[in-house]
Amino acid sequence: MSVTHPHPQPPVEIAPQVQLRHFWSGEGNLSYLVVNQSTREAVLIDPDLEILGTYLLLLDRENLTLVASIDTHTHAEHATAAPLLRNQLGADYLMNHRAPSTFVSDRLNDQDQRTLAGISFSFFHAPGHTPCLQVIQVDNHLFTGDSLFNKSCGRADLPGGDAGQQYDSLQTLVQQWPEHTVIHPGHDYNHQLTSVLGQNKRENPRLQFSDRSAFIKFMNETYADEEKPDDLEYYVAFNAR
Repeated sequence: MSVTHPHPQPPVEIAPQVQLRHFWSGEGNLSYLVVNQSTREAVLIDPDLEILGTYLLLLDRENLTLVASIDTHTHAEHATAAPLLRNQLGADYLMNHRAPSTFVSDRLNDQDQRTLAGISFSFFHAPGHTPCLQVIQVDNHLFTGDSLFNKSCGRADLPGGDAGQQYDSLQTLVQQWPEHTVIHPGHDYNHQLTSVLGQNKRENPRLQFSDRSAFIKFMNETYADEEKPDDLEYYVAFNAR
């Protein structure tokens, strides 16, 4: 799906002295820079190799130190920039312990917490799109990767995907966090950067299934003839090195 990237958005304050910047790349891919304005340190979530130069220029221009990169999961449609950022800038690389990448420097378990750039990050395992997917909480903001989108969810027919696990993870998301939680997804196909969980619960068709088997049937039928991402096997292998 081809998406025209919106104009760059101004930074948003998501907690006291914590600023968030959004980046678009590829076909609707989203990555996020979380900045501690006091220490001038930053953390990148789901960095895309396609726009590595954009990250580096911004870090240099604003005199920011990148202390860590986090991939929510092993991506199948773009190459992660995290290994290069670790090699070039010494930034730690965090992923769920199930991720195959050998570049990861900090392997996370469900409900782990880390203080990065002086900011508290919490991690929650949310398999379904991939076995290693985790969502990331900062204050009342949730970075959901390819689990929950705005008015949709990640597909479960790619390598390691499981529609039943996707259903379970989505149910946990809507039950575990309060309705005012702000959702930051891994992809944006409608020029809608965020949603509030309560609104998503009411308007997202994929959150309306009360029956697990009906959701699995829907997902299997929906993606039976859906094209796979371009260069799927290459990106999975690249990101698993």
